[in-house]
Amino acid sequence: MKHIVSPFCLHQRARPGFFLLDVLLGVTIFSIFVGFAGSSLLFSQQTVIKSGDRIRGSSLSQKAIEATRSISYEDFDSVQAGTFGIQIGADGKWEFAGIETVSSDGFTTWVDITLPGDDRIEVVATTSWSFGQQRFGMSSIATTLANWHQVKETGNWSMISEEGSFVDETVPLFNDIATDGNYAFVTSEDSTGGAGLYVFDMSNLSFPTRIADGFALGAAGYQLVVSGNVLYILTSMPGSELMAYDITSPDTFSAANLLGTFNLPGSARGQSLAIFGDTLFVGAVFDGVEDELYALDVYDLSDIQLLDSIGGDGNFLGLSLHDGYAYIASSEDVSELTVMDVFDPNDLQVAPGAGYNLTDVLDGTAVTTFGSFVLLGRDVGDVTQELVLFEIEESPIPTPPPGPWYHTMGAKVNALDRDPTGSYAFVASEYEGGEFQVMDMTLFQAGQLPRVAIGDTETGNGRGVYYDPQIDRVFFTTNTALIIYKPS
Repeated sequence: MKHIVSPFCLHQRARPGFFLLDVLLGVTIFSIFVGFAGSSLLFSQQTVIKSGDRIRGSSLSQKAIEATRSISYEDFDSVQAGTFGIQIGADGKWEFAGIETVSSDGFTTWVDITLPGDDRIEVVATTSWSFGQQRFGMSSIATTLANWHQVKETGNWSMISEEGSFVDETVPLFNDIATDGNYAFVTSEDSTGGAGLYVFDMSNLSFPTRIADGFALGAAGYQLVVSGNVLYILTSMPGSELMAYDITSPDTFSAANLLGTFNLPGSARGQSLAIFGDTLFVGAVFDGVEDELYALDVYDLSDIQLLDSIGGDGNFLGLSLHDGYAYIASSEDVSELTVMDVFDPNDLQVAPGAGYNLTDVLDGTAVTTFGSFVLLGRDVGDVTQELVLFEIEESPIPTPPPGPWYHTMGAKVNALDRDPTGSYAFVASEYEGGEFQVMDMTLFQAGQLPRVAIGDTETGNGRGVYYDPQIDRVFFTTNTALIIYKPS
């Protein structure tokens, strides 16, 4: 007798195999999901740990800088060139010890000291760490310490004279200036034949001499800053808005000195620069899409890293750092003075209150800070006072009274600087007959006429100004000239 098996029975017998396959497939998918989620969590955790290492390293480097400062204040002449560790001595004071110091949590710190002169100490504090293949790095901070015991008076800038000048036969439209020892670096436009960057030998201030005259930046050069042996320049070069050059040997300066570049979002937007340690802050032209303030890690110039950025509502044309805040000359109509909290460069924030709204809508164009004051320059207007002094002793955002105090320039202010004591401010403007002007800050704070000296030039508008405290001189640029002023 035949035994007939129905299709239904065949289906039932096959089910256990399919069920096992479903289970295996489900387990596999779940494992992949768990693995992906676990990897994401692990990556996030590693990122947080690495960030913590970086903050710890920066903190130890900064502590080493302050320790060296303390030692130099005790006895400036006792500080020698070399590489040293730092420790607390038996007397409770900082002292040099060995060639490095290892913290209890495994970070190694040392300071490299050079003595470029009898009144200056160059210090580079470095902290390194290595906790396996995923956790290693290095953080470095550089600074210059002056011999504050040495009496060095600022001259009487209420009387000035021209000490020397360099005049270009073309129209380079010179911009910003920075000095390093006996050398000056000056940027320019390139639209009228300018080289973008000029290098000058200033060993004879009466006759500044252009050197490396075969060099051309290949783009317009805007603001620049010197830190240690590195020159940072903002340019109009697409893809390389920030350039960093080695200036160890300015006499042989060439394209080969380029150490690294950074491409800001957008095209040729960089306008203002300031540096603290190994963090470079860049202000940019308003974009509407991209941010306007950038914090860059420039420890490794071959791989400059973006730490953070933050947006604004105007062009950030001037930038000055003071007590953990960035004071910005902005084109924003309701905040010509904009203030950002940059204490943690990994987390830039708008300072509470954001800034100060001046009358009219004219742009803030230049800014400098000193003591408990901020000096802002503006564009020219029919009834606008172009120079404004703010007091910030009680709050990072000006909260009058006292101040603000105003002075009418009668022309656009293009650049500002001041001496370290805040006694004088130096102004580059477009005022015909007084392109260079000196302001007495004590008179300004007293509500009196602050202008005490004027420099008139036939070489075009005032475009850049830089005070060198080591030699008590002001370097001033116009459309076609670099001029050196001295006090009486």
